[in-house]
Amino acid sequence: MTTPRKGALPAITLRSDDFDALDRLVGDLPGSGPAGLLQQELDRAKVCEPKAMPKNVVTLNRWLQYVDDHSPEVRRVQLVLPKDADIDAGRVSILSYVGAGLIGLKEGQSINWPDTSGAARKLTLVKVEDAEAAVG
Repeated sequence: MTTPRKGALPAITLRSDDFDALDRLVGDLPGSGPAGLLQQELDRAKVCEPKAMPKNVVTLNRWLQYVDDHSPEVRRVQLVLPKDADIDAGRVSILSYVGAGLIGLKEGQSINWPDTSGAARKLTLVKVEDAEAAVG
């Protein structure tokens, strides 16, 4: 299985409804690649009720901005379940390497995370957009 990376992992927080949906999703998949990494994230996450989730933490269906250390460009994406993914529209699957690495991070946190080739890269969460402002 691909394992994240050197150094300590940042603390992550997941909404209880996201946790349940993701746990069901990865339960039926092989434990390698992004699904295996996502399972590792579920295993170490702090889980809270949706109403208690801080607004600066990445959850499913939130728009966010992040930087990948392999490119200076700030990328804006929405983290979604695989059935809703559409890379051309900026909707990134939670079962992608980037998606599995960003879930549960709070603004300003970075994570050393593998890419599709297994090479390490650093993802830094710049901003989580307000859900109401991100509509449309």
